[in-house]
Amino acid sequence: MSTPQAAEHFGVNIKTIRRWISSSKLFAEMVDGRWHVHIEGHDVPHESPNGTDNGKHLQVQLKRADSENQLLRDQLNLKDQQIESLIQQLDHSQQITAFSQKNVTMLSEQLLDSRQMIEDMRSRSWWKRIFRR
Repeated sequence: MSTPQAAEHFGVNIKTIRRWISSSKLFAEMVDGRWHVHIEGHDVPHESPNGTDNGKHLQVQLKRADSENQLLRDQLNLKDQQIESLIQQLDHSQQITAFSQKNVTMLSEQLLDSRQMIEDMRSRSWWKRIFRR
């Protein structure tokens, strides 16, 4: 959700949401120049009375890091699968190209043979063509 929506959700000011994001008390991503806040639970991030992070906050950060790590692993696996698929497509394309080149070579040879036959036919006189001499 957006920062104004997160501020409304937690019942705090937008500046507080931005402060929580910068201090990693709230996980958010910058998408198209705007912060998108990820709300995992309904509890408000808080500080201990002396202003330092408590153990619960560190656990939340660890869970977030683990989930981000898993997301990155999943994305990496997907990219690996895409690369494998592209390699297979490339191999297939190379096989088709080699086959096509072979066909072009054969057709060129047939064309040259046909041209030679036509030239031979033209060079003979009409009576040699009729009587096959």
